Amino acid sequence: MPQDTKRINGPELTRSYRIHCKANAPKPFDERLQEALGKDGKRKDGRRLQESRKYYAKIGVVSTAKGSAYVELGNTKVIVSVFDPREIPKQNKFCELGELFCDLKFSPFASAVRKTHQTDARERSMAAALTSALNPSVCRHLFPNLQIDVFANVLEDDGSALAVAITAAGLALGDACVPMFDIVTAATAGVLGDRVIMDPTAEEEALCLAGHTEENHGLVMLAKLPTLDQVPEIWQYGFVDVELLWDTCKQLNAACGDLVPVVQHLLVSKVKTHLQELELESDEEEEAEQDKEEGAAEASTQGSGEDR
Repeated sequence: MPQDTKRINGPELTRSYRIHCKANAPKPFDERLQEALGKDGKRKDGRRLQESRKYYAKIGVVSTAKGSAYVELGNTKVIVSVFDPREIPKQNKFCELGELFCDLKFSPFASAVRKTHQTDARERSMAAALTSALNPSVCRHLFPNLQIDVFANVLEDDGSALAVAITAAGLALGDACVPMFDIVTAATAGVLGDRVIMDPTAEEEALCLAGHTEENHGLVMLAKLPTLDQVPEIWQYGFVDVELLWDTCKQLNAACGDLVPVVQHLLVSKVKTHLQELELESDEEEEAEQDKEEGAAEASTQGSGEDR
């Protein structure tokens, strides 16, 4: 890859120096579990196991894109851009349904370990899950033989990155005025033994993925179309039995429903702002037309007086 000659370039694979400090030395699994969850059932940030972090969302943040959204969930930060439809590249046959091209990338500084610019297996898997979650929500029959590009960039990864990316992508599609059947929301839960941890942080995700001593361990992500009451995508990593997976999906379904008012408020506020701008433009045009008519009337009266 081309290097930036303006600055000193470090190696592509680097680690933070904090990893080598004694305070951050690797600890046993049981000790990390006790520090993360505690004895009273509360986590490090004071949340209960079934409690989620607070959201912050904003749309229209990328000026060069047709639609965009920026979403924060705790320290997890994701920005998504949607661009105008274009012809499907290398497509010889006519396609009745349009396509969604979704790309999900982690910034090199998103996690403690610096990531390379090349797409790895995790990013490809999450991009496929993002595509599967968005496809049922978009009216693809309205733009045949065309493709809509959706680019998601994880600026900081502190857990639940895929769920935040799906929610932000749904907001960006709405901001781009893409015809949709329904909005999309998503939530993530970690499973460790008989515990279901809603909205896990990066540390809690690592515990759930490393909990091989427990019978059930892993991550579950669920995306939902709330108005249609449909689930377009379930993404699971690890081992979870059927009964616990069903209970986890019920909790994730309720968590996705809690996000609906936030998404609706953002989209409705954008429509109201756009309507107010149109009203102001129409008022300005009417005032300009009135000024022109008054000026023409004054000119005609002055001309008639000079003729007399």
